[in-house]
Formats: sequence, structure tokens, C-alpha cells
Amino acid sequence: MGAETVRYRSKVDLWLFLLLLLNFLLVIYFLSAEWSWVGAMVNVGVFGSVLYLLFYISYDIKGEDLLVNYAAFYQKRIKISTINRIKETRNPLGAPAASLDRLEISYGHGHILVSPKKKTEFMDHLKSINPKIETQLRKRGK
Repeated sequence: MGAETVRYRSKVDLWLFLLLLLNFLLVIYFLSAEWSWVGAMVNVGVFGSVLYLLFYISYDIKGEDLLVNYAAFYQKRIKISTINRIKETRNPLGAPAASLDRLEISYGHGHILVSPKKKTEFMDHLKSINPKIETQLRKRGK
């Protein structure tokens, strides 16, 4: 029997969703004012696609692998045994993460930024498979 897969969904920042929604509504408004219904319908399709991609991001732990799912058809496979550090960050670089509340996962000769909703549970799960993972958490204010 295959290994059980546990899925962790990406956190989606409200400000990001609202920014996309505002952009969509402004484009629809200006296109409809010009009677460009074809352009408005294309924009609806593009907006739907962007939302799908935004809410599709997830991180699966399957056996000894971490699978980072993004861009609908793209999946990055990382051997959990190669992960050496998980660090909290707010790095804004492009990443398979829909929130700036991120984790930087360092593995082998690379790193990736992720933003699971359940960060602590996600980190604990990875550490249960590879106890050698070092974690660096940001200091919290009072």
C-alpha cells in the first residue's frame, strides 16, 4: 500500500485577494463603460484563472517527500531527508505562497518559500520525519 498523503493548504492574505478583486472590478467597469463586453468576459476568465491558481497552492507530505503544488500543473518534489532548516520569513520574493507569512525551507543546495495555513503543524510533521531539521522562528512582540 502507498504512503499516506497529508495536504497543507497555503494561507491566502486578505490584502492580496482584495487587491486582485479591486483590479478586476476596475477593469470590468472601464471595459463595460466602453461597451467592450468581449474584453470584460476575457477579464472574467483571467480573474477566475488567477483565483484558481491562488487557491490551488498546497504542500503535500507523502512518505519521505514534500510535494509543493502550484501553477495547476507544476509540482516540486523535495526529499524531506535533505531539508536542513526551516526559517520564518516575510520575504516578498516570488514563491509558491499566497501570503507573506512564509517559511523558508532550505534543502540540499536550494531553498523554497512556502506559506502553509497551519505552520506549526506543518513544521512538526516535517520534523517528525527528519528530526535533524533546525527551525528558526521570528521573535514575537508582546
